Amino acid sequence: MIAGAFPKRVLPACLALLLLAGCDQTDGVPNDAGPANGSATVAKHYEGPKPEGVSSPDDAVTTTFYIPQAAISDMYEMEAGKIAMVRARAPEVKAFARMMVEDHRKSSERLKQFVADNPVNIAIPQNIDPRRQAMLGDLNGAGDQEFDSVYVGQQAAAHQEAFNLQSSYAKGGDYPALRKVAAAAVPIIAAHRKQAEALDGKFGPTARSVPAGQ
Repeated sequence: MIAGAFPKRVLPACLALLLLAGCDQTDGVPNDAGPANGSATVAKHYEGPKPEGVSSPDDAVTTTFYIPQAAISDMYEMEAGKIAMVRARAPEVKAFARMMVEDHRKSSERLKQFVADNPVNIAIPQNIDPRRQAMLGDLNGAGDQEFDSVYVGQQAAAHQEAFNLQSSYAKGGDYPALRKVAAAAVPIIAAHRKQAEALDGKFGPTARSVPAGQ
């Protein structure tokens, strides 16, 4: 027999094996498709990098998704707040920024402690993701006259996203003890969101465009 040649009777068997191997493949959809990734509700007047992640307070959110997203959300809030504490012109915007730094520092510490005390095997991210880096870039690039508007617009949008994330995990997260952490965060984020929306209504682009006295 010539080296490398196959008897004719072997070919059907080889073809059958190949077909079986092909049938054993997945359809290309990951086993863990993760949570929905539709855009969250954004502030009415906000323009800039759009919040993503969970699209409602009732989406399926895994622990693998929740921990890094919650940690990055806290990091963004603290960094944005520090910028606004220096650059915001309106006293109430500065006060809100100061509260964001303090409250999100506390929630960041709670999450880090939970990860340290529980066998979740999920690391806290060390850096802010590119989307929120772009949002911080928009803040740093805003002019003095428009800074408050950009900041409060981002805050209204970001807190809607955070509310969806925390609410979703609190309702259906796959780690019971962590659900309690998320549930404790929900009313705090809801209060932040309410204040951010009020500030957006007062200092957003539409509010700034109304002539004084009208």
